[in-house]
Amino acid sequence: ILLFEALNAPIPQFAHMSMTLGPDRTRLSKRHGATSVRAYREAGYLSEAFFNYISLLGWGTTDSQDIFSKQELIETFSLERCQKSSAIFDPEKLLWMNGYYIRRSSPAKLLELSLPFLRDAKLIGDTLSDENRKYLEKTLTLEQEKIKLLKDIPYLIEFFIKDPVYEETAVTKYLTERGREVLAKLFTVLETHNEWTIPSLEDTVRTFCADKGYKPSEVFHPLRVAVSGKTTGPGLFEMLEHLGKKRVTERIKRFI
Repeated sequence: ILLFEALNAPIPQFAHMSMTLGPDRTRLSKRHGATSVRAYREAGYLSEAFFNYISLLGWGTTDSQDIFSKQELIETFSLERCQKSSAIFDPEKLLWMNGYYIRRSSPAKLLELSLPFLRDAKLIGDTLSDENRKYLEKTLTLEQEKIKLLKDIPYLIEFFIKDPVYEETAVTKYLTERGREVLAKLFTVLETHNEWTIPSLEDTVRTFCADKGYKPSEVFHPLRVAVSGKTTGPGLFEMLEHLGKKRVTERIKRFI
C-alpha cells in the first residue's frame, strides 16, 4: 500500500478467503490428515476433484450444485457471495467428490490414472501390450462404482491379475467341507461349459443350483471366494466371464 501511495497510484482493493478449519473447527494440521497437495495426490485424489472441492470453500453458490468444471467455477464465482465465517474442510465430502470424478472417468483415463499405483504394487511392468491394456480397462470398469481413491485400486483388482490372496475368514466361513463338495460338483459342469458369457454362465450356475437342490447362496459364496479370495467384489457372473474359463476352473480345482 505504501508503494502505491508513494507512486500516487490508485490503491487496489485487497481481499482473501476466510480461514479454513478442520471438522472440529480448529486450524487444519497434520492431525486432520494430509496437509499438502502432494500427499492428496499420492493418496489417489484426482486433481479435478480436489480443485472442485477446494474452490467451493469460503463462498456459496445460488443453488445446491456441488460439481463444477473449472470454467463453470470461473463463471459462477462472485466476491459478493464470499463468507466472513470460517469454512469447514470436510474430508468425507472430498472423498465422495473424488469417487464421483472416478466414476465418470472413461476406462482409458482411469487406467492411465491407475498405472502408477499398479506399478508401485508390482502388479504390472513398465510397458503394457494392447491386449493387457484392454483387459485392465475392462477390469477397472467392473470395480469402478466402488473406487473412491486411486490407491485402493491394486487391492480391489489384484485377483484379476495374479493368484488371489485368500482372506482367512472367507475361507473358514465358505470353503468348508460342504462348500468344497459343492465346488467339486460345479467344477464338472463348468469344465465342460464352452459358452463363456455372462448370460450363459448365470443360467448354467442357477440351473445347477436348482437341479442339485442348493440355495443360490450355498453355491455363489464358495464360488466367489475360491475364484477371488474375497467375499465381496463385482457381480459374480461378470467376474467369472472376465477372468476366463482357464483361470476360474484352475482356482476352483485348488479346493476340491
